[in-house]
Amino acid sequence: MRYFLLLLAVTAFAQPNPTRVAMDGLLKIRFFPQRGEFMMAESVPVLFPPPGETKARLLIKKGGVAVVTKNMIIEPWPPHTVFGNLKAADGQMGFGPVGAGEYTMSVEMGGKEISAYKFSVAVEKGGDAFDPKTEMVRSGPWSKAAFLLGPVEDTGHSVEVGIWLSTRELGGTQRQVPYTMHLLQGAKQIGLVEGVVSDTSWEYFHPEVRTGHGGGPVKWGALMKAPGAYTLELRALGKTVRSYKFQVAGGKVTRIPQNELGYAGADALPPQSLIADVRMQEFWLAPIQ
Repeated sequence: MRYFLLLLAVTAFAQPNPTRVAMDGLLKIRFFPQRGEFMMAESVPVLFPPPGETKARLLIKKGGVAVVTKNMIIEPWPPHTVFGNLKAADGQMGFGPVGAGEYTMSVEMGGKEISAYKFSVAVEKGGDAFDPKTEMVRSGPWSKAAFLLGPVEDTGHSVEVGIWLSTRELGGTQRQVPYTMHLLQGAKQIGLVEGVVSDTSWEYFHPEVRTGHGGGPVKWGALMKAPGAYTLELRALGKTVRSYKFQVAGGKVTRIPQNELGYAGADALPPQSLIADVRMQEFWLAPIQ
């Protein structure tokens, strides 16, 4: 019996972690609404790349058929041995274009899809009769995705939020829309973010959470020492646009299922990424429906 249990433990330990592309990196790929084209302005981290695998493909599919195929390479990222670096094989960062429709962006390695998300594109025509413009408008995970950024080893790091924002979503007609994010424990506000969105397309923000207007940063260590239920609210133009919930228990943030290390779906939200060559934990937040 002891031998059987030991064999199970060794087998479980020997199973490799699933290969995943950092979802925040995929969602940060730039989109140009005037042309319907994409640009991979920076490399995308790959977690647990298959040993010896150096090739990958980035695909945009419509109706299950690839309409864009971009050959990629996987480079090692020393000294972070469990990370790789996903880059364009031809050195050209741009790819596309796409038109109106429903799409899936995915990454394949060894002929197998490892990470993917769905999005849609609609064509809008401007109302200026003297200067008519056509623009591609995307919708997809950006309107719900948000996560907390925390250090793997806490050395006094502040709490940061990763989030995608758009002036269209915030409801403004002007080019710049002020917003705030409020970190609440119960009904008490313990953190505040103040900023401005000035891009009509989805733009990535990772602001530091502060104790209040003009106040100092909220420290990650202090948040982890205060167990309980938390809410993060995004507000603009006098209304709450989005809200999220999370729990702190046992000195850490409770992860949603897609954010667990062993999650098997292609929509996995990997628990760590490399940011400026530093390992950071990412705790993806559950939207309040």
